[in-house]
Amino acid sequence: MLEHITIEGVRNLTHVQTPLAAGATALYGANGSGKTSFLEAIHLLGVGRSFRTHQSKPVIQREMQHCRVVGRARRGDLSVVMGLEKHLDGGVRARVAGESVSSLSELALHLPLVLLDTESLGIVTGPPEGRRRLLDGTLFHVEQGFLSLWKRYALAVRQRNSGLRRGILESDKAWRQKIAETGTLLTEQRAVIAAKFADELASLAPALSDDLTGLKLTFRAGWDRKVSLFEALERNAESDTAQGFTQVGPHRADLRLVQNGVLAAEVLSRGQLKLALVALRLAQGILIEDASAVPPLYLVDDLPAELDQAHCASVCKQLGRGRQVILTAVDRGSLEAAWGEDPLNLFHVEQGRVLPA
Repeated sequence: MLEHITIEGVRNLTHVQTPLAAGATALYGANGSGKTSFLEAIHLLGVGRSFRTHQSKPVIQREMQHCRVVGRARRGDLSVVMGLEKHLDGGVRARVAGESVSSLSELALHLPLVLLDTESLGIVTGPPEGRRRLLDGTLFHVEQGFLSLWKRYALAVRQRNSGLRRGILESDKAWRQKIAETGTLLTEQRAVIAAKFADELASLAPALSDDLTGLKLTFRAGWDRKVSLFEALERNAESDTAQGFTQVGPHRADLRLVQNGVLAAEVLSRGQLKLALVALRLAQGILIEDASAVPPLYLVDDLPAELDQAHCASVCKQLGRGRQVILTAVDRGSLEAAWGEDPLNLFHVEQGRVLPA
């Protein structure tokens, strides 16, 4: 769990020091007060990047050269201090227990996060890339060695594509073999976790809303699995050469969210789509909880937006259960009503200040 956080220069949060409880924490205040920026700072600490922008400048407070986030995370009896600085030039420096990290992925091992925000609706409605990230982000915590395998596959595809574009590959069979070997292993891992995702979703979705009954998740590998990946690459070799890139493989995989055989994005309302996203994220959290020694921290931005009180309460009921959760909303009462009788640690956010209620 995250016990304490210090935030300096993240958007309008000049200098914030806040203790965090093991259970649920709620931040309320007007739009633009800094609630989402507080969650963004935690996301920076756990992932190394913002969930609102890919650029550094919007995250860093005006007239400052960098922002800094420092947190103290606890795992059992062990407490570890971790920190991150993000600079205007895009540079990032991170440390864990006083040691510089070689890869930002190390941060996630100490502070796994599950993010529920309206802007992530593209996972449900957008292109496959977002759903692949959801799948792979879960595998990072669930399957040891996944990240190394993913990097080897991605490198092989990039190198083959570079050769195809430049027309310098007289024969790319060696690259196809490498892609097939790593891609097959990668797909096997994805297929296993996708099946577990589907099982969790089947029970979570109806618990959030009757409108989500029958919501199903299906996995598509990125090629016709009636043949091996190597054979699929062989069949597409001439076309790949003409197009200048690799057209089949795990980099084209997808998770399809369907209801009664129709894509969910085509039949669900925006509120129902948000609930479907919540169901996916909760399923992700459960899978990480089951496999990781470090339970995830849930960041929930503006839950009442587009959801009525009954559905907010359904989400909070699923979120509770001893998890560490940080929620935001404009109105304090909406969060208290949705969370029910369980303890809720309240903070009021106003003009970049985070104050106990």
